[in-house]
Amino acid sequence: MTSAPAGWDDAAVRSPGGHVLQSSAWAEIRQGQGWHAEFHRIGEPLPVALVLWRALPGGMCIGYVPRGPIVRDESQLPKALDALARLARERQAIFVKIDPELDPAVAEEPMRQAGLRRAADIQPVLATLELDLAPEEDVLMAALDKDTRWSIRQASKRGVTIREAGGDADLRALYDLYAETGRRASFITRTWDYYRRMWGTLTAAGHASVRLAERDGKAVAGALVWRCGEREVYQSAATNDAGRSEYAAYALLWRCIIEARQSGARRFDFGGIPVDVTRKDDPMYGPYLFKKGFGGTPRRFVGAHDAVPRDLVYRAYTIAEPLYTSALRLAGRIRP
Repeated sequence: MTSAPAGWDDAAVRSPGGHVLQSSAWAEIRQGQGWHAEFHRIGEPLPVALVLWRALPGGMCIGYVPRGPIVRDESQLPKALDALARLARERQAIFVKIDPELDPAVAEEPMRQAGLRRAADIQPVLATLELDLAPEEDVLMAALDKDTRWSIRQASKRGVTIREAGGDADLRALYDLYAETGRRASFITRTWDYYRRMWGTLTAAGHASVRLAERDGKAVAGALVWRCGEREVYQSAATNDAGRSEYAAYALLWRCIIEARQSGARRFDFGGIPVDVTRKDDPMYGPYLFKKGFGGTPRRFVGAHDAVPRDLVYRAYTIAEPLYTSALRLAGRIRP
């Protein structure tokens, strides 16, 4: 298993534009799932890029740079993209997929000039809300929507308490809430073992923290946040029916915001919202209505782009891969 070079997380995660998915902990998680991790220093200390490689039949491979490369500012982006496009050519990869959390106005033209093409997204979040944490706590509270402020106070009046969580038992409580939320909202969740290893590895590395909202000693809502550079990111959250009736998610999110501010974060990222917030049929629309009551400014990401050294092979792959994936899913459904 490949280890990260000294100081990697300081540049890839803790620098202002850093991201947890570029961390040595994330590389460890993905290597346990069959990927091969490479840590590329394109500059010193930035840009950097964690590249995950997947071997395919016939000696072929694909690469993925999750939420990277990490750059100091937009002036470094062309150098980083050129280096990754060159790496794709050197490895004769089918593609190397790149999807930094950068604004389209900043990233689209450098990606075009580097020869990258817009491609299928892996990460589901293409838009978010970000809240400036510079104002004092009472100013942030006063800026909340009236109904949101009322809901936060109701949770406290109804006996909801919030605490920092740790250990497998608390992670399991979050998972049970998450699985219940997935069933209710009809989104796909993975196994407990998957989340235990992922959440446990990230929290142990100091890149994530978990909080639970409880009533009468029972978990009714939970949230996992990531620290990505200057941002605290509301990454996974869940609540059960008891938590919904007691407004626990409101109090929990407010606590996450205040804890982020107190820990030195400059912005709070609420996670995914619809790209088009007028689309009420978007599965993210309901969560968006909840999140926007806390304030924040909409932000867009450029989306995934592929560096493609071999166009014909790439075209064949984009046709064959969905058919292969569908066949695997069908086999999974009909296997005894």
